[in-house]
Amino acid sequence: MNRAIIKKSIISCILFLIIFLSYSNVLDNVAENYTEAGIERSLITFAISRSLNGVISVAQGTEVALSPAGVGLTFTPGQILDPVNDLIERFSWVVMVSGASLGIQRLFLEITSSIFVSAVLSILGILCILNMWGIFDKFNIKFIPVSIINKSFVLLVFIRFSVPVIALINEGLFLSYLQPQFNEAQSQLENASVQIREINESSRKNIGVDSEGLLNQVGRWMEQTKQSLDIEQQMNSLKQAASDMSHQVVNLIVVFVVQTIIFPLLFLWLMIQGAKGVIRHITV
Repeated sequence: MNRAIIKKSIISCILFLIIFLSYSNVLDNVAENYTEAGIERSLITFAISRSLNGVISVAQGTEVALSPAGVGLTFTPGQILDPVNDLIERFSWVVMVSGASLGIQRLFLEITSSIFVSAVLSILGILCILNMWGIFDKFNIKFIPVSIINKSFVLLVFIRFSVPVIALINEGLFLSYLQPQFNEAQSQLENASVQIREINESSRKNIGVDSEGLLNQVGRWMEQTKQSLDIEQQMNSLKQAASDMSHQVVNLIVVFVVQTIIFPLLFLWLMIQGAKGVIRHITV
């Protein structure tokens, strides 16, 4: 068999496969599931960040005043958490932008997977196949210039499949490299939210010294001394938790920025360069 015929047969099979994939929506369904999973992760993380922001805001307005042995002690948990709260507020914006980016991807996915786009792509693909086999020349059919048909087909293939392909590759890289870091950071932030909420609750249980009897005053003094030691320990734990939270928030920022901004833009650029290369090859 002639090599030219083999080459044309292979190219024809590829074009028919592209047309089939355009109508089957197999890639689109998988990509849509991955995109929905990404949006759900964004919503859950945004809820956690806002919850943390709320409990930290409560802690910032809390002061724990104790006076064991007549010595005044005042603890302010909010001062420790103030830098972390600023970081979390900015992080919540990053998560919201990331969720919006995924929502835009889903919208583009719905548009490019419409029956109209698939129909136009099919027509252009069939025209490319007919022209490649010389049908137009055989019947002396004067049609739109071949180069325009080929370029339009390549451009439409890029538009039709760029979003689902980007979604598939992006999710694959997330599952392979970013998911462990994401799960660990999210779990740590949830634990931190619970810990801060517990400190807020314990801070409301402030015991003061009044003019009761001597035994009651001694008992209250001992209780306040115990409380001061407990709260000092809690403050030390809170400082460590604040440091850990900062690290975990930075890790989550990296995950969301890489997955929803850097990776999609990188893959989009690579696909554009690939489409340009194919079009140049067709022109030559």
